[in-house]
Amino acid sequence: MRCWMLCFALLAAPAMAADDLAEMNAVSQAWDRYAQLSSRDDPASAALLAPSSLDYYLFLRDAARAASSDQVRRIPISDRLIVYALRASRSDAQLAELDGTGVAKLCQSRDWCGVAAPEEGESLPALSHVTLIGSDRAVGEFGPPTGTNFQFGPELVRTQDGWKVVAESLVNDESVQIARHAQQTGTSEADLAQFVLGEMLGDETETPAVASLEQPTRDDAALRASLNDRWPTYLATYKTRMAAIQRKAEDGDPLAQVTFGTMLYTGKLSDWVPQDKVRGMTLLVQASEGGNVAAATLVAGELIAGDDLPKGQPIPPERLARALPHLRRSAEGGHAMAMSELSLLYFNGAAGLKRDCRQADEWIARAEDAGYEDARNNRVWNLAVCPIPEQRDPARALALAQRMIEEQDRLGAAELDTLAAVYAANGRFDEAVALQKRALIKFEDPAETQTPKRARERLKAYSARRDWVQDYSVFETQAK
Repeated sequence: MRCWMLCFALLAAPAMAADDLAEMNAVSQAWDRYAQLSSRDDPASAALLAPSSLDYYLFLRDAARAASSDQVRRIPISDRLIVYALRASRSDAQLAELDGTGVAKLCQSRDWCGVAAPEEGESLPALSHVTLIGSDRAVGEFGPPTGTNFQFGPELVRTQDGWKVVAESLVNDESVQIARHAQQTGTSEADLAQFVLGEMLGDETETPAVASLEQPTRDDAALRASLNDRWPTYLATYKTRMAAIQRKAEDGDPLAQVTFGTMLYTGKLSDWVPQDKVRGMTLLVQASEGGNVAAATLVAGELIAGDDLPKGQPIPPERLARALPHLRRSAEGGHAMAMSELSLLYFNGAAGLKRDCRQADEWIARAEDAGYEDARNNRVWNLAVCPIPEQRDPARALALAQRMIEEQDRLGAAELDTLAAVYAANGRFDEAVALQKRALIKFEDPAETQTPKRARERLKAYSARRDWVQDYSVFETQAK
């Protein structure tokens, strides 16, 4: 039975080939059938497993027989519990008689693996979307994206008998859930494993201590060594999910574009995604143009402060112009630093914008409301030194600076510089001179990154009973 979410997703998705839609339906149906059977503890669900999963269950059998305590601890907790249960409920001879299918059937019939039966009023987990990877692999999702992540679920592979579930693709997710539950309840992993094992074995088998189950049922050095050669590649599912994200990005999904684009651009997962800054930036730009605020923030940040900019030189005007639409999108999406940077562009008349102190004040006020730490200082500065007479407002600047004035003994050089400009704008030159001298002393601190050159010019102006306005653009005079 198909999930309505998947039907809706298919209707809302970009146009795709009919055969792709048919395959996506087939994948979803295969998962639904597996979920139904395994949730009923029906061993027939083993027939719906991929060949790799039967090998994986054979590995668990041999781990139960011969794995050393060190090997057992390497196994993810959800699989470790199965190893414990096999050791507790079966002799070595009984285990030896089972092949991969036999272990899978035992595991499913005892409710040690597969899909749990839903609680009353709930339904079985269905796939809300399916991503096809090549012609023989697919990844399902258990719900729509959260806004920052995809809710990936099982992998399935196509065999000559149809689509089959890759059971081991869910092991990491299950283990993370177990670890999270232990953390939330303040329970140690060992205590939680002991409790869960008791639930798995039920009343039919006395639950031994987990510590005792870390010892193998037989001392077989050759079998133990073979386990290391056959160890499941538990992280392989993440590589497959990466391929799914790439496919989604190529199909125009904004979240996938920003996720995959970031990986390409930064090269942080170069073992899985080789760095390609050009392709990465192309995807990020596409995601931004598709309305993704996170992508817009990244693109704007790279254009304005990227490592590829020439050192010791102002940001090229065309670069600022390219950044502007992304910066605006980020600011309108609620990013505080983007609001501040947009305010700075307006105040300086940069990136093709006409200088506008009122627009600058509106955006820096929003940045302050959004929690940007330096917003109040910047806002006061803009009002005090705006070069457009009708937009300059010294009185308002002084009113907004009251807390800064009260806390001036704790202020840094830039904030003292701002207060001095405010006093000068209001004709209080003696106070302006005193504050500016204090600012200059702090500007000499090696920890300060700003140059005191213009601050010295302001001191001369205040000493001559003249206020000061910023009639230049920092983007034309200030290097990155």
